[in-house]
Amino acid sequence: MRYLSSPLRRLHPNSSIYAKRLTGYVVALVSLTAIHSLRYFDEPQLTIGSRSPQTISAPFTDQVLDPRATEERQNQARSGTPDILQVDMAANQAMRDQLQALLAQIEGLRQQAGVVPFLGLDRLSLLAQLGLRQLTPEAWLALKTQIQTAPGSLNSVTDTLDLAPGIPGELIQAWQAEAREQDPQFRAFRDSLPGELPLLRQIEQAQSRYQEVRLTWDQELDSISPLLLDLTQEEWLVVQQASRRALNRMQAVGLSPGLPAALRLQGIQVQFEDMALPGIVSQENQAAIRTAMTQLLDQVIRPNLLVDRDLTRAQVDLAVGAVQPALIPVEAGQPIVRAGQEITPEIFLILDHYELTQRGINVWGILGVGGLMSIVLILLIPVQQRLYPRLRGRDRMLTLLLVSTVAPLASAFGIQFSSLPAVGLLVSSFFGTGLGVLVVAAQALLLPLVAEASVITWIPLVAGSLVACVGARRLRSREELALLGGGAALTQMVVQGSLSLVLGNGLGWMGIALAGVMGLGWSIIALGASPYLERLFDLVTPVRLLELSNPNRPLLRRLATEAPGTFQHTLFVTTLAERAAQRLNLNAELVRAGTLYHDIGKMLQAQYFIENQMGGPNPHTALNDPYHSAQIIKAHVSDGLKMARQYQLPTALRAFIPEHQGTIRIAYFHHQAQQQADGQPVPEAAFRYDGPIPQTPETGVVMLADACEAALRSMVVKECPEGDVAAEARATVQRIFRSRWEDGQLLDSNLTLADLDIVAEAFLEVWRQSNHERIPYPKAALQGPGSSAETPGIGRVMETMGDKPQPIPSLMRIRS
Repeated sequence: MRYLSSPLRRLHPNSSIYAKRLTGYVVALVSLTAIHSLRYFDEPQLTIGSRSPQTISAPFTDQVLDPRATEERQNQARSGTPDILQVDMAANQAMRDQLQALLAQIEGLRQQAGVVPFLGLDRLSLLAQLGLRQLTPEAWLALKTQIQTAPGSLNSVTDTLDLAPGIPGELIQAWQAEAREQDPQFRAFRDSLPGELPLLRQIEQAQSRYQEVRLTWDQELDSISPLLLDLTQEEWLVVQQASRRALNRMQAVGLSPGLPAALRLQGIQVQFEDMALPGIVSQENQAAIRTAMTQLLDQVIRPNLLVDRDLTRAQVDLAVGAVQPALIPVEAGQPIVRAGQEITPEIFLILDHYELTQRGINVWGILGVGGLMSIVLILLIPVQQRLYPRLRGRDRMLTLLLVSTVAPLASAFGIQFSSLPAVGLLVSSFFGTGLGVLVVAAQALLLPLVAEASVITWIPLVAGSLVACVGARRLRSREELALLGGGAALTQMVVQGSLSLVLGNGLGWMGIALAGVMGLGWSIIALGASPYLERLFDLVTPVRLLELSNPNRPLLRRLATEAPGTFQHTLFVTTLAERAAQRLNLNAELVRAGTLYHDIGKMLQAQYFIENQMGGPNPHTALNDPYHSAQIIKAHVSDGLKMARQYQLPTALRAFIPEHQGTIRIAYFHHQAQQQADGQPVPEAAFRYDGPIPQTPETGVVMLADACEAALRSMVVKECPEGDVAAEARATVQRIFRSRWEDGQLLDSNLTLADLDIVAEAFLEVWRQSNHERIPYPKAALQGPGSSAETPGIGRVMETMGDKPQPIPSLMRIRS
């Protein structure tokens, strides 16, 4: 369970605190309402749609610009300007490369199928060879069987096999001629035709290759006619050249995006209609070849025209610039509006031009904004109190101050000039990413109240602000903050450019550059203002805490010089406390910085603290007054607070000075006083620190680390088993923790018993790492080259420490 805070303080809160908070909320409501209702402080009373109470005439002759009509004319000019196109050379090259690859693929399949004619034309005509090559094995077997058994009745099988009528006769003649060459005694129509002849094997081999290629063709090139496999080499060369010429012609004409497939196919066919194929191509095949070429080109044709946005924009700008503004002529004394007449947009424009709209304060509009701001505060304040309950009044005031700059800038200069990125960067670096995102989201939603918000400027602004929020709390140097500002500006540029392209407005380099410049400019302003705001509002950011933890800071240098023992004590306590804070997911930077400064008050009377006596006389012995000694010991807290104020340390760091001691009893001098009292009562208050007890987990951890430091440093690895030393260390830490727990010192620290177990393990881990066992060196190895009986070397010095060399304690053993 977690410790409860003081019951009196929780159950009987000071009413003045609530009064201050209520006052703060009222101030916030009034401020937010005022800055978000700027337009209502000078709003015309005569508005569009209302009726005029009286007749109003023009005081003088003038021409009134009609912005809406002018904008309509400009939009008409903009939409009427055709796009300027340019040829995409990359698309042209891609089409040529694809055509070349397709032709090469077809060429490979042609070689695999075998060139035609595969027999001499004196034996079989080209038509016969092509027809026979395309037969399947089943059809070829049926044809051979019919010829061998009944050569006189070939009509039926010819129709079945879809062969030209003359092909079987040519095959029979060639077959018989081959048979006579093999056997001079062979006589046609008397002897049966032999089934095994070179002619037949050649035909069957051609059929096998062709059928294999057709399977591949049907899988990869099914949209192109396989007629291209049947062309002779001369015909195939003609087809390749004609296809390349047709592609070049179509690319030169231009291929627009969005062209329907039917029109694209018709355009390709036109390219081949008037193309005279050489006489080598048979007349009956010319139409089929043109169809195959059309199918071939259709596979590679793609749009190659792009809109030249820069030239088109320039053309549009010229057209828009040439538009004459729409002017409304008004004569002096001419009635603008009559009594009771409804005010139209044109009448309002003329009235406003002559400043006759009776501008004034719109109370109801301001009250409406106030109601909206009330709802926003009602929703946001509980969220803030739940997520960030430790926000002080000055923190809320700073947040309100930062937010108050957003709306007026947006109202005066437009959304794009808003300081929202700077607000996100600062709030997140000061108070955390969650609060930064919350403030940015709320303010972004309220921006349309004060200015016209377009998607192309509002979204990039919010995107850059969110990037600044997410990264701010993780950074640990001013340089990283500057880089984050550049990243936020780059985000604005990228998002604005992407939106411009999506919405069809082109890249719009001027708008993108302006977005980047504004984002970077606000980041620079935030970076420059951050140190001043940190000091003015007493803030501790990770960057400032790291700067304050630098050992070269004047106060830390004084501590190391004037109280070196205290400084070494501080370094070890810092190591213990920081490790425990990391294990508990506390603010480790705050713990480190706070611990470094927690004992700065000791330097004013350093000799009264044992870590600075260096074995010399103890001045408390000479005093022999436990009351006086206790006051000296207690004074290091008040002295430390004075020095912290003198050196302008943040309040969060000053809290570590009194809270690390809490109200614990100075046990040694209290015991001494009891011995000297001879049984008389000793006032315990004189020997207790003034407090307060730790109010945060961070100061509670430092109290425990400060109490355990001396005990742990005194436990070095001895000759006893390591487990015994570890058990002794663990028992010591637990005893100290139990003492602080039972004394009520951790009551308000919000630390639990489970947290204390984690802290103890962290302390013991640091102790083990800093007190590992050393290797004993031989005495001869430790004898220095210049050592003698009169000047002992290190070996002689270590001999005086026992039979075995012992490690020399070092004050610099621990570094933070």
